[in-house]
Amino acid sequence: MSVRPPQILHKPKDDEDPLSQALQNEILNEKAATLFRLQKRLETALRKLDAARVDAESTDETISPHLAEACEALWYVSIQREMCGLRNSRAYYDELCVPPDVRLHMGPNIRKGS
Repeated sequence: MSVRPPQILHKPKDDEDPLSQALQNEILNEKAATLFRLQKRLETALRKLDAARVDAESTDETISPHLAEACEALWYVSIQREMCGLRNSRAYYDELCVPPDVRLHMGPNIRKGS
């Protein structure tokens, strides 16, 4: 018995109308632009976290907001990367030098309002 993949996966691009192709192109451009903006936000949050940790007068209470911001930014970048089809995040995290505790606590900042 042979298994055939769905035909939608093998649909030639020539069959699409120009309007659909333009829309798909616009969607891909917006995904990439959003990923770029979120990556810049993550880099800024990681720099703030590093600066807070280097400061001699910093305590856990002063570092905590920066850690939460970095964790939330990493969460948004990870979601957007998956939406763009980029799955291997470990190499990406290593490239940006994301600390292990930020990776561990990655997620939305639930303490924002308090």
